[in-house]
Amino acid sequence: MEVDQNIIAAVCGRPVLYDTTMVSYRDRNKTERAWVDVAEDIGVPVDVCRRRWKSLRDRYMRHKKNKKEGKKSGSAAGRVDTWKFARVLSFLDPFVTPRESSSNLPLGAEEVEGDGAPETPLSGAGEDEELEQAAASHNRPAQQ
Repeated sequence: MEVDQNIIAAVCGRPVLYDTTMVSYRDRNKTERAWVDVAEDIGVPVDVCRRRWKSLRDRYMRHKKNKKEGKKSGSAAGRVDTWKFARVLSFLDPFVTPRESSSNLPLGAEEVEGDGAPETPLSGAGEDEELEQAAASHNRPAQQ
């Protein structure tokens, strides 16, 4: 767990790795250099640092989402536990936004045609063929 704390501290000091408003956030050379620096600071390989950071960041996002949603219906009574790195990772809050969840099920009658069938197929049939045709045409050599 000490490695996780060290990774969090090292990343926190390098906004290029999390501050999406920075121009250099999209600069691969600067972000790669920052990851090398993080790895050197804590003595762990770069790929391990990246994986652990992604895991920590994703866990933080799940924690925030669960805290926001509260307890689900039917869940056992008890307190909502607090993740030990939640407070430390709060520096990410201005830069991360939770994704909206969606469903492929119709929500109301306005989305259903007169025969009770959804307007669009749920299977996505036809989309695969279009994607394959687009890829094939993209990979063909230009005709002269």
